[in-house]
Amino acid sequence: MQKNNFYKYDVIIIGAGHAGCEAAKAAANAGAKTLMITISLDSIGTLPCNSAIGGPGRGQLVRELDALGGEMAKNTDKNYIHSRIMNISKGPALRTIRAIVDKKRYFMSMKYMLENCPNLSLRQGLAESINTDGKAYVIHTSDGDRYMCKCVVIATGTFLRSSIFWGKHEIKAGRQGEINSVSFTYALEKLGYKFARLRTETPPRVDLRTINTENLRVQPYDIKPEMFSYESEFIKRRQLNNYITYIEKDCINYILANISSAPAIKKQNYSKSPKYCPSIEDKVNKFYNRSRHLVFIQPEGIESNEAYLHGLFTTLSEEVQQGIVRRINGLENAIITRPGYGVEYDYLKPFQLNNTLESKKHAGIYFAGQINGTTGYEEAAAQGIIAGYNAALKSKERNPVIIEREDGYIGVLIDDIILKGTSEPYRMLTSRNEYRLYHRHDNADLRMVKFLKKLGQLQKARLITVKYKKIDNAFKNLKNTKYYKSRNILEDVKQDRVDISVIENIKKQFNLNETEMQNLVINIKYEPYINREKEIIEKIKSISDISIPGNIDYEAVKNLSAEGREVLKIKKPGSLNQAGRLEGVRATDILSLAVYLKNVSRET
Repeated sequence: MQKNNFYKYDVIIIGAGHAGCEAAKAAANAGAKTLMITISLDSIGTLPCNSAIGGPGRGQLVRELDALGGEMAKNTDKNYIHSRIMNISKGPALRTIRAIVDKKRYFMSMKYMLENCPNLSLRQGLAESINTDGKAYVIHTSDGDRYMCKCVVIATGTFLRSSIFWGKHEIKAGRQGEINSVSFTYALEKLGYKFARLRTETPPRVDLRTINTENLRVQPYDIKPEMFSYESEFIKRRQLNNYITYIEKDCINYILANISSAPAIKKQNYSKSPKYCPSIEDKVNKFYNRSRHLVFIQPEGIESNEAYLHGLFTTLSEEVQQGIVRRINGLENAIITRPGYGVEYDYLKPFQLNNTLESKKHAGIYFAGQINGTTGYEEAAAQGIIAGYNAALKSKERNPVIIEREDGYIGVLIDDIILKGTSEPYRMLTSRNEYRLYHRHDNADLRMVKFLKKLGQLQKARLITVKYKKIDNAFKNLKNTKYYKSRNILEDVKQDRVDISVIENIKKQFNLNETEMQNLVINIKYEPYINREKEIIEKIKSISDISIPGNIDYEAVKNLSAEGREVLKIKKPGSLNQAGRLEGVRATDILSLAVYLKNVSRET
């Protein structure tokens, strides 16, 4: 007998990956009665590929996510097994945390948090269709249940019409051992949504006990790592080393000899894989002049003997994968516990969304995560929290939260995928952010304060404001007090000459903790550069609506970058706002263009 149960909610989240988890928590915390539907309640917040969180660009996303009330940073702090600050020598614009977590514990912690989150219910089920009467949406699941809601967040990841493949095998699945979703894609297509295909690959896992680490380079962890979340006190945990090895000439030749059988090569005309995380087949094929390629051996968990071979993403057969592994230093006797495989899936062409992640076609439908053409847990989570908050706000007829490009990495991410589109899986990089010195890892909470106020999180916003007033007060005293002027403290800090005892005295006098002191030092050392970026942001905001005439001669515009000039000539944007959204056009290009247009208008 078919069930005909009917349930009503404010917001429904479809999918329980990193986008779905953050969307569910955000919507529930915003006061919406929320339901999360997922194919398997045993796969909430799963880390199906790498077990690392953060790194350049992505770490900054996680910090912004944490400042907004997300869970990823806190969950990482609870479950890290290897953590370190990256890019210390490259300056504060690139500095961030990268942590490897215990996969099983991460999943269990995320599941526990969601199960105990007020206003949130979890249901296992396969969403098959979505219908609307113009006022509400009804989700039908394969078990016969129906769920009505005002708003829905679709965060289905790589599961839409997906298949996994390696060697001669191809299986209809979203991940190894998990079913895919076919009918829901057709339901979305009936509503008018357009999809395309992407793919990604995973590496094999090996038994740690069969690896010889004696001759491998150790990648150490920080003894007292910085916590990812602003709200976490230091949590001391047992940590494990990573190891570094290489795929060298003999192994490269072996891969090339077997490359014709790789599904990743055969599928490259039908779907695009990540440019910055390519399969080893793609690597040796495109970079055949390289004599070796890096492989990081990473632990999967404290209570697991499996290791992840980061850099060895592949779709070759199990037999060939074993041959590759046996030709790598330290892995000569390694036993593969799980072969690598590829995933090919449908993604939504993101031009169909606006910058709240709401559909342009249907008010109240939001999309977040890999379904929007991104790759990576952090990119998915960042979209999830914005979609979740905005769905909840929409359900209560309140104004949405919009994070602009000038506000942070989340703004850059959304701006890039919505306005520039994705032809391959999008990965966040620091190089994509023209304001990266201002959008730093350490000041993400300050940059998110205005959004916390919009969300009604006034107490948290006040605490952050007090923190930065304290830092600003210390800076003003260091600049203006005769004592500090006479000792040239500012110049000493800029030149890294300052004595540690002086630093400790400053911390004590102004009641600064370690992270607040770091922020103060950055403000001192990079003050003119930070102020310049802030000025550029304000100038671009003030000139963004200026029109660009159709007959403009871009060759006559001084100080344009070569790439920016070429893109502008091809795309012919109608305004500075449109020009600023084009890939390859820099913020400095917009300012140069604005100066030129202003001078031309004076002459005419």
